[in-house]
Amino acid sequence: MELSVIKEGNALLYIPDTRSATLKQGIIEPTHLPVFYNPVMTFNRDLSVVVLDAFIKKHLNNKEVAILDPLAATGIRGIRYAIEIERVSKVIINDGNRDSYRLMKKNVKLNGLENVVVHNRDANSLMRSLRFECKELLNIIDLDPFGSVMPFIHAALSISTKGTMLAVTATDLAVLGGSKPVAAKRKYQASLIKNRHYRETSIRVLLAYIARIAASYDKVIIPLMSYSVDHYLRLYLLIGRGARKADKMIEENIGYFTYENGIVLYDKNGRLGPIWTGKIMDEDFLREVLERLISKYRYLETYKRSQHLLDMLIQESSLQTYFHQRVDTICKHQHKSMPRMDKLIERINELNYRATRSTFSATGFRTDAPSDLIVRLCRESIS
Repeated sequence: MELSVIKEGNALLYIPDTRSATLKQGIIEPTHLPVFYNPVMTFNRDLSVVVLDAFIKKHLNNKEVAILDPLAATGIRGIRYAIEIERVSKVIINDGNRDSYRLMKKNVKLNGLENVVVHNRDANSLMRSLRFECKELLNIIDLDPFGSVMPFIHAALSISTKGTMLAVTATDLAVLGGSKPVAAKRKYQASLIKNRHYRETSIRVLLAYIARIAASYDKVIIPLMSYSVDHYLRLYLLIGRGARKADKMIEENIGYFTYENGIVLYDKNGRLGPIWTGKIMDEDFLREVLERLISKYRYLETYKRSQHLLDMLIQESSLQTYFHQRVDTICKHQHKSMPRMDKLIERINELNYRATRSTFSATGFRTDAPSDLIVRLCRESIS
């Protein structure tokens, strides 16, 4: 396998030579490489470094931590954690692919790391072995698979303890978001229809799925940060324990929704779902992440994009329990031209309701205004 050397963050990395790689719309198709490496996910990895740093400070009191990346490919994510985050005493990286294993070892050596352990095992088998046989206490588990994260959730939750962070990436938005309802029913036990609100739908369907599995282990999830950009979604979850807490979590945060006339509304008698109806992020934690980004990580390639996303998440967090709406979809159902977003939000605020833009769509907004008012405003000529 021919190799190239790149730099990402503060890490050097051997990756498969991409000169003969297949391009899709001018971008490398990572699945066609001998070992998976996706440069598009640099933003994901950059922001993950900052989020984990903030988590260690805010929730682990800056103690020494151990991190597991059981689906590591080149090892870049775990290697960056070891290099760029303080207080990381151990990082375990693993991949079932033999070529990946060899490349990870090269990359660990290239960066001169002694606190990174490399494995070549089935991810689920390794996770359970580390916890139940080796008695490893893992503070952070990062699941970043290609495709659905579903096959790894049970193992990750079974080894999580109180105070563990579970970080999750999922790229199967077509299934989670409703474009493939048969697959959504089969994989996530969710009844869905195709809708334009697929990014938030995806997050809330996956949160509900993870929450139900966590509850079966007498555990709870507390979403610290959730977002969806590019072709994926990303969740950061704090794990708690307790059967009563699990019961309360399910009772208060799992529900259903309806989708009518271009508007999404929670409905306990709705036929779509189940989805997570509770909070999907913690505003105080988001502010901590933003502070760490500004104070420590200005060197990141995606610094400006990370700052913009965090600013927007903080802005909409006060309305996060209201499903985001799309002005283009509502107006399409009303056969009306779309008003300017800033004017619509201004008008909602004038009527003593709150409204803000949403990260999920350029035409998306969150508001606590009733649906009939939203429809009426979209019918009016606001320019």
